[in-house]
Amino acid sequence: MMKKYRYKNLDEMYAAVGFGANSPVKVIARMLQEYRKEHEEENIEEKIKELAKDKNKKPKPSNSGVIVKGIDNCLVKLSKCCNPLPGDEIVGYITKGRGVSVHRKDCTNINDLLSEENRMIDVEWYNENKVSYQADIEINSNDRTGLLLDILKEIGTTKAKILGVNTKTTKERIAIIDITLEVENLDELNKAIKVIRKVDSVYEVRRKK
Repeated sequence: MMKKYRYKNLDEMYAAVGFGANSPVKVIARMLQEYRKEHEEENIEEKIKELAKDKNKKPKPSNSGVIVKGIDNCLVKLSKCCNPLPGDEIVGYITKGRGVSVHRKDCTNINDLLSEENRMIDVEWYNENKVSYQADIEINSNDRTGLLLDILKEIGTTKAKILGVNTKTTKERIAIIDITLEVENLDELNKAIKVIRKVDSVYEVRRKK
């Protein structure tokens, strides 16, 4: 094509196609013509169908349940600074030698990362397989007898699993309870938070990080 239309280099040919001076159909037709000369034994049309079929295959999610758009089998890590869950809006950041780091869009560290636009990449949750995620919540309550038991009972009515509990009480008799939950998505976490808020004496429940 470069010889036929006397382009100086490949970029000049791409520019001609981009600006409409040449047709991509013409370029493809010429390429197929040359390809057929060298691969007479192959069925070109079958090859094209095969490539088109591969393109339409569903992307493979990482072990974290996240798809990096345009890349299969990519190392993906959910950032510990914001612990994203399915349902959160997320962005991907290409790290140096550690794959793609996934952050919530409202992560406090995201503004620093956005300054390196060339290392940001589109990511999305994969909804067809179930993956469990850890989420930390903090509960503030007026201390009373049976408080923790009541909270654990309410969490037991949801799908969330309790992985860890840490409690402390201030001199003012304010109970601060940190609980690590295992959930499948943001909706499950919100349901757990909602039932905890109904517990007597509890006045604040928030997702940590």
